[in-house]
Amino acid sequence: MNRSMLRHCALAGLTALALAGPAHAKKPFIVGGLQVGTSGIVEADKGFSSVSDSFDYLDPGLLALRYPTAAIDTVFATLDFRGIDMGIDFQAGSGLLTLSVDQLGFQQQFGKVSVCNPTAPDSCSLARKQALREVRDFLESNPQFLKRLLTALARFSPVDPLAGNPDSLFSRSSRADFQQGFTHKVSQIWGCNTTAFNGTFGQGVMVAAAGDVPDIFVDARARAAQLEGENEFSIGLLTSSTTAESTGGDYATTGYVVPVSYTVKLDSDPRKKIRFDLPFGYTDTEGATSYSLGLGVAYTHPLSDVWTLTPALGVGATGSDDLGSAGGVTSYSLTSAYTLRVNAFAVSLGNSVGRYDALGLKIGDVEAEADISNTVFTNGVLLTGPNALIAKNLVMEFSFTDTRVTGDEVYLDSYDEIGVALGHLSTRMGVIDRYTKVGLSYLVGSGDDGDITSLRLNLSARF
Repeated sequence: MNRSMLRHCALAGLTALALAGPAHAKKPFIVGGLQVGTSGIVEADKGFSSVSDSFDYLDPGLLALRYPTAAIDTVFATLDFRGIDMGIDFQAGSGLLTLSVDQLGFQQQFGKVSVCNPTAPDSCSLARKQALREVRDFLESNPQFLKRLLTALARFSPVDPLAGNPDSLFSRSSRADFQQGFTHKVSQIWGCNTTAFNGTFGQGVMVAAAGDVPDIFVDARARAAQLEGENEFSIGLLTSSTTAESTGGDYATTGYVVPVSYTVKLDSDPRKKIRFDLPFGYTDTEGATSYSLGLGVAYTHPLSDVWTLTPALGVGATGSDDLGSAGGVTSYSLTSAYTLRVNAFAVSLGNSVGRYDALGLKIGDVEAEADISNTVFTNGVLLTGPNALIAKNLVMEFSFTDTRVTGDEVYLDSYDEIGVALGHLSTRMGVIDRYTKVGLSYLVGSGDDGDITSLRLNLSARF
């Protein structure tokens, strides 16, 4: 019955995610304002899922199939590069291309001047192909410009895989730190009359000692203490459907994170834990895919039965050939978790502060490094209960989390998340040995070009 309830909740969450996409989704790259000669704007905006496809669309040979004078005439277009506008301008009768990026105060010319012969348009077409190739190489491999571009994308793009939005590597890293030190800890309480973190029936870590209890209970307490000290393995799945409002259509992103972790409990006190995390991430923005991988370690130290501190260190990397982006992050954070009983419920308060710095990556001959450093403050409250439900081995949770991003400017510097979750417990000797949970949450924040909203389904299991 209990497992059936969890399956129904998961199915309902997946259905909600499937229905959450925007009606008019926007591609990450838009070629707009295409103008050939003096004919004015001759084509409507055209969207693409990869930066390569958007440049292929401007290939002089392909343009000439639609517009015979495109190989030798003036050609101008604006490339919306995930929120940053790039002007691409060919002079008439020339293979010279001018690339301008107003948001960076950048302008540079590529190709050669006066190489076009009106009676031999093929020569001009080849020259313009070469100029476009030079621009692509420049965008991919010039370390100074690439650093400025990647830094600006975190500021102006709501779909950057590195930073600035809920599906970015920076945001996933800070979320993981908060979960390690708060959500993961306090979402496994057995009964509101228990201590917050030891997982037992209202008792501390049980250690058998002859003479202080009747002999009949010594073995039972010893076995319970042994169970309490066993290491843990957990795995989960976080799926999200995110919409970022934007002029000309809304960006739609589907994200998946598979967090895998192993927790080692110290023999001296099982409440002292070292947790190793290995999260895998994947996102799809209208066909543009990106991947991420992280590695983190966190240590939980109890200050009392109801209060713990968790410092954490982490490193991660992300990359997307489609989006023309790559980068990494290093992080360190400190999270506090405090739980108190309020009637039939347990109320847990979480506070976290973390530092997240962009890490440069070298992929082949390409050096990708953004200049981004953020300090993130996360505060949350989680309500667990009531006792009547917990008596049936079920846990109901209601949560609210507020996140604030300071430091270098990013697209989204604050957002809130509200959620509900249902968990199922399995116990032995009064100790939790299995825990599964399904949760649904809604996130909202305001960016420069509109709101970002995200519907999230979270599945997790601890063994």
